[in-house]
Amino acid sequence: MIGQVKKLMIPPSEPETPARKTDVPNSNTDLSNARLKTILESEPECVKTVNSKGELVDLNPAGLKMLGATDVEQVRGTHLSMMVDPKDWPTYQKNMAAVFRGETLQWQFRCNSPCGEQRWMEQTAGPVRGEDDPDLVTEMVAITRDITDKKRDEWQLLTAKENAEKANAAKTSFLANMSHEIRTPMNGILGMVNMLTDTHLTHEQKEWVTVIQKSSESLLRILNDILDLSKVEAGRIDLEKSGFRIQEQMRELQRLHSATASKKGLTLKIDGCDHMEAERFGDPIRVLQILNNLLDNAIKFTSHGSVTGKFQCDKCYTSEENQTDEDDPARVHFVITDTGIGMTEEQISRVFDPFSQADATTTRRYGGTGLGLTIAKTLTELMQGQLRVESKIGGGTRFDIELTLPILNGTHDSLQHTQTRNVSTTSEDNSAPPVRILAVEDGEVNRLVLTHMLKKLNAKVEMAHNGKQAIDAFKQGQFDLILMDIHMPVMDGIVATSEIRSIEKERGIGQTPIAAVTASVTDAEVVRYKTFGFNHCIAKPTEPARLRELIDSIRA
Repeated sequence: MIGQVKKLMIPPSEPETPARKTDVPNSNTDLSNARLKTILESEPECVKTVNSKGELVDLNPAGLKMLGATDVEQVRGTHLSMMVDPKDWPTYQKNMAAVFRGETLQWQFRCNSPCGEQRWMEQTAGPVRGEDDPDLVTEMVAITRDITDKKRDEWQLLTAKENAEKANAAKTSFLANMSHEIRTPMNGILGMVNMLTDTHLTHEQKEWVTVIQKSSESLLRILNDILDLSKVEAGRIDLEKSGFRIQEQMRELQRLHSATASKKGLTLKIDGCDHMEAERFGDPIRVLQILNNLLDNAIKFTSHGSVTGKFQCDKCYTSEENQTDEDDPARVHFVITDTGIGMTEEQISRVFDPFSQADATTTRRYGGTGLGLTIAKTLTELMQGQLRVESKIGGGTRFDIELTLPILNGTHDSLQHTQTRNVSTTSEDNSAPPVRILAVEDGEVNRLVLTHMLKKLNAKVEMAHNGKQAIDAFKQGQFDLILMDIHMPVMDGIVATSEIRSIEKERGIGQTPIAAVTASVTDAEVVRYKTFGFNHCIAKPTEPARLRELIDSIRA
């Protein structure tokens, strides 16, 4: 660049005229040289000129300082290989050769400072062409800047990212393990409770069984909240799309929460406008989960008075709220109010934060994980909706949810058909043809529960305690379905399933449906089971309705 600038500083020759005569010849050249000198001396980055041999020709003051020199003569003729780290020299040499072929390049390399410290540099280099031959590159001019601090910041960010990914992977693994460790005994508890309810119990015994059942379901709900939050944080929640009626959900909510509200002496009222009878399109499970979480929260923090759920279409809602917005029939508003303890402005500001409660005494008095509202808000936003809250201390709380749920043109019969089908999956029907099932389970209590459930569903059951026994049983018998536990001694369910698939391939027979029956039911785990040859996945604690649905699909 220095040589290039020198070339530009030579003005074209002009015939002298008396008017342009001066006592200082080449004044334009001197002025340009002065400007160039000022630019180079004030440039904070190193500017160097290098010849075709790779030797330093010239250096500005910033470059001299970088090399620990005070005069250009001290470093002129120094080969660049003496400054560049040997590991980066081949790349440097290759790029320098490209510059001398006429290219302009930018690259990074390491070099050693005068104090021996290794520094990272970024360099932009371009060719300087000869004055007599424009095609000949005589020198390379390079601007070199120290990027050591920038590199250090990048490394710190990269390390932090890697550590965060490791921590997240550890958390996922921990949640999967905890899910398994908690769900496995819960499967036994809930299973035995269900078996007890089928026996003749005294009134007092029924009360005790109900307490066990409610406590177990409460513990399971806490576990599900934690797993749901993990899915939310990982962005792994997929929304389903199907037809459903909000009116049916209203009835379900009334049924689910009436007992708890009545026990506290609260009035629970859930109603809606006539438009809630229409069939809508969306994720009914997640909508119900949002409303369940909000009603749970309202009842929990209300000791006297009432809890109200009012569900309205956009037209009815805007009319009642005296709004003038153009109504949208697809927009639905859920307003849940209570006469509970209320919240301060500061508490409202963090009410949707995970694991957040009003204060320590709130946690001790009311319990809970502090995840319900977090999950409700996140699910609402995933559905492109809004969740707002209004509250004041001692004056109760109001949650206002707005979702877009398009109306379908289907008839009431379509949902009725769905409901009838769902009911049939949980009812007992011993008139159905029996199915042969190989159930693989290492836990004694879980074997007892599973056998009881399957016999009620008119299944012929053969039990295996581990994967090796399962393979032996498969070789000797024929089964319509295999229920395979995942975590077992001797041989786990994944290895056993792979072996069974190999046997089927060797014998040239069709695949037997295999369902993973496991407490590890994160989305990633379910996908992994499919890759190992499983056709279905059933979560522990095992629901009789889910088993019935699977067996009915096999019979069909």
